[in-house]
Amino acid sequence: MITKGSPFSLKQYVNEGYSGPMQGLSLEESEMYFNRFFDVIGQNKFNPGPTKMNLSAWHQNHLWAYTLATHPSIVTAMKQVLGENLVLWAMHFWYKEPNNDKFIPWHQDINYWPMEPAINATAWVSLGWSIRENGCLRVIPGTHQSIVAHVATETDKSAFDKGLPAESIDEALAIDLEMSPGQIAFFNEATFHGSENNKSNIPRVAFSVRYTTPEVKFLIDEWGGDTTRIRTFLVQGEDAFNRNEEIKGVVPKG
Repeated sequence: MITKGSPFSLKQYVNEGYSGPMQGLSLEESEMYFNRFFDVIGQNKFNPGPTKMNLSAWHQNHLWAYTLATHPSIVTAMKQVLGENLVLWAMHFWYKEPNNDKFIPWHQDINYWPMEPAINATAWVSLGWSIRENGCLRVIPGTHQSIVAHVATETDKSAFDKGLPAESIDEALAIDLEMSPGQIAFFNEATFHGSENNKSNIPRVAFSVRYTTPEVKFLIDEWGGDTTRIRTFLVQGEDAFNRNEEIKGVVPKG
């Protein structure tokens, strides 16, 4: 059941590794950005299908996406978690077209991110309906207390090559974070999360943004592959460390 949501809870975030869903964007904003998403991938929102477009780092190239990534409802919660000095470093759209058979395995984000120290807070925002049938975000509360080594998923139905080992997962504790348009969930770098495939005729359109603090150093040599999606943007406060000068981002003009 989708609930109206409540304000961000720092207590829940600290104790359980996540908070939400809460209403962050208005319905008008959600609809506007939902439409923008389909405009960019060149599809009719009433007849959505798969896309091969890169869905990462749109905030580096589109001012509307940067504005969305730094929405006041996101920044306000991030300040409670991380303090006054906030660095935005990643954005990704999590799109599942109708009847998409891919799932995202249970995982901890920090296993994929070489950064020291390991400080991250994620805002996961649904622009449309995100329900069990179309593969909503799932979390397991309280799993953020330790890091678990990931293993190969060994299935072509998984969107990731690696995920948490099956013996580390207690499905009975999993929570389906069903969301209506504009709702947000927050979680940290170690919280177990994932999602099932889209079994419905409704697309799931959502995005995540990642925030950290200026003292964190991104170990770029260890990321491998295409690291152009990683750029740091000082959204709030001051950077007294200057540890990521080589990947500083520039806010797009349009």
